[in-house]
Amino acid sequence: MRWSYVDSALVVVVSVYLFRAPFTKVEESFSIQAIYDILNYGLFELQNYDHFQFPGVVPRSFVGPLIIAGLTKICTVVTSFAGKSREPSQIGVQIAARAVIGLTNAVSLVYLKSSAQTMFDLGAKRREDDETRRREQGKSVGVREPESNLSTVGTWFLVFVMTGFHLMYYASRPLPNFVVTLPLVNVATAWVLQSRYQWSILLFALTSVVFRSEVAAMGSGIALLSVVYGKISVWKAVKFGFMGLVLGMGLSLTVDSYFWKVWCIPEVDAFIFNVLKGNATNWGTEPFFAYFTHYLRMLFVPPTILLLNLLGFKMAPTQLKIVSLSALFHIVVMSLQPHKEWRFIVYALPPIILLGSTAAAYIWENIEINSVRNLVFVALLPLSPLLSLAISWAFLYVSTLNYPGGEAVAKFNDMIVANNITNSTVHLGVPVCMTGATLFGELNHNVYGIRYDRSEKVNELQELWPTFDYLITTEPQASLIPFSDSPTETWQLIQNTTMFSGMNSAFLTEIWSEDKNMIGVIKDSLQRPTSIVSQLSQLLDNIVVREPVFFTYKRIKEEPTQQ
Repeated sequence: MRWSYVDSALVVVVSVYLFRAPFTKVEESFSIQAIYDILNYGLFELQNYDHFQFPGVVPRSFVGPLIIAGLTKICTVVTSFAGKSREPSQIGVQIAARAVIGLTNAVSLVYLKSSAQTMFDLGAKRREDDETRRREQGKSVGVREPESNLSTVGTWFLVFVMTGFHLMYYASRPLPNFVVTLPLVNVATAWVLQSRYQWSILLFALTSVVFRSEVAAMGSGIALLSVVYGKISVWKAVKFGFMGLVLGMGLSLTVDSYFWKVWCIPEVDAFIFNVLKGNATNWGTEPFFAYFTHYLRMLFVPPTILLLNLLGFKMAPTQLKIVSLSALFHIVVMSLQPHKEWRFIVYALPPIILLGSTAAAYIWENIEINSVRNLVFVALLPLSPLLSLAISWAFLYVSTLNYPGGEAVAKFNDMIVANNITNSTVHLGVPVCMTGATLFGELNHNVYGIRYDRSEKVNELQELWPTFDYLITTEPQASLIPFSDSPTETWQLIQNTTMFSGMNSAFLTEIWSEDKNMIGVIKDSLQRPTSIVSQLSQLLDNIVVREPVFFTYKRIKEEPTQQ
């Protein structure tokens, strides 16, 4: 696999998204808390692990967090030689763990890109060798297909990936779909492009039973279409699929049964609970065609890649056709499940982008600019990723405002450190824990003695309430705080944390109220002494509306002892 500057740019973009939004949400809580426990308690002090206190609806596999934690440990050991971190909490380690997740996803995308480009390059070389051989044999070369230059497929693939929002934003997030799962799917997809069909089927099967069961839909498509296109026999497809399932079940049963202290294969249990028993519908249902009518349209803005797919498929070699049709097969199968989320079809995105990249490379390299129409057609192609990039940065800006729980805890920690407060207890409400608060964000207990309570049950809360020195809650007024006869005399508001709540339509209207057109607005911006970047930042700040959602209270009076 050859590494290029564009490949490095992909890693940089993933890193930018990571540092702009370092906190996590409830969907990511199991993986990030599991990584924390493995790093802090090792593999034997399981009694301290978070998942025993907050097990979730169904068990999740520890295999992914175990791999990420191991790689993160290596990174932290290496960086420790540069000096001890001054960060009072372990938020830096959380960022390091997310960086490892992002790097695995980025490298897998580069590997997929390289495999695709090699496939096209080898195809071109085979055609040239065939032409040379036929000439040497005195045979006609007229049967050779017309030559098409496709040397930039890989570059277009990375450009489309980097300028899109969802893959880049979520590449470093500890969602189970991105913790080892997507990288392995990308590798298995790349193996199809390398004509390693049986090993691809094995890896798909293993990944589906260990990490995410929906991967089985993609793997089944690969196996079925490999047989249909005559690339592998039915016996081999079944044999390697079965081998992958057996290896995966053995790995998951060994690792996860140890960490959960009960015999289990989490993805099998989750499949039974969510699909066979239909409990996934508790989180909402959508129509069959929702992935096609809503989610794909949301994932590809503007829809250039989708529009290019038809041309890309017509030009695709057999390996790429197998991959792309398997992606479509995956989406159709996932559409049968009433509960839908975009991350369930994330594995189909790289093949879709790859098809679009094939068409983009053909247009860019082969269409002659001999007319105004062709000039406009070719010139519009690079404008699509530029527009996508602008939209992605706007989405990123808004997304950074959606983790108030993490920000509230960070602000609380800053206050604790600044005032040298020790040996206190703070209660974190459930919404706080769901929007960014993780174990990594807690201050070092040996230094500050701060205890972060996350109790949820009413009986437990009522019993522990007198021990709390601070609260981070959703109650905007002290009078609304429960478990107290005189809360306004007991609690004092000291901080609040805001969250994105919408767009300031009044400000947008005001911009155009002075009868200025777009040219006038741009002219005014260029004449101002501040930079364009500063003006855009200020503009976004004015357009976006933030509202307080979390409120930090300090106990100022002891409550009377209940007789």
